[in-house]
Amino acid sequence: MKRLGHASRHRAQQGITLMVSMIFLVVLTLIVLSAIRVTNVNSKVAGNMQTQNEADASAQSAIEAVISDPSFTVNPKDSTSTVDINGSGSTGAAYTVAVPAPACIGKKPIKLSELDAANPDDVGCYASGAAQNTGIVGSGANGNSMCLNSNWDVNAKATAPTSTTPSAAIHQGVAVRVGVDAAC
Repeated sequence: MKRLGHASRHRAQQGITLMVSMIFLVVLTLIVLSAIRVTNVNSKVAGNMQTQNEADASAQSAIEAVISDPSFTVNPKDSTSTVDINGSGSTGAAYTVAVPAPACIGKKPIKLSELDAANPDDVGCYASGAAQNTGIVGSGANGNSMCLNSNWDVNAKATAPTSTTPSAAIHQGVAVRVGVDAAC
């Protein structure tokens, strides 16, 4: 048997070291590429969630603007507004919100027994004391006051500044006290 010399063994080890180094380099490169890909996906998910939340807030803000106008029950109409979500004034933060005309979905008489004469909001629901018999107009056998609770469906669709399709659609139910002669 012939034994390998020291120089032959050293050359064989250099080849194996090179192969092991190359394998580790490839594995390390794959790990880095995977980390970059995961980071990109997470950034896109976070960006989409932020856009969705901003669109929801814009739609809610537009709905609140519509129901803050006391005439929306008298003259419901379509509206479109631009909501600057962060108040920066830049076009990249301005959501376009379309609000179709609010729809009255029903009304219910308010009973006299549900009113509080000490509450200024309830005083208008009582009639004058000049009526004959009971002293309260509308207080017949049914016990209804001169006011109704009307229920409205208000919805809004917000479109992000970088999109042409709505990012959020919000429906809001609103109850508003109206007079018995309301058109709802």
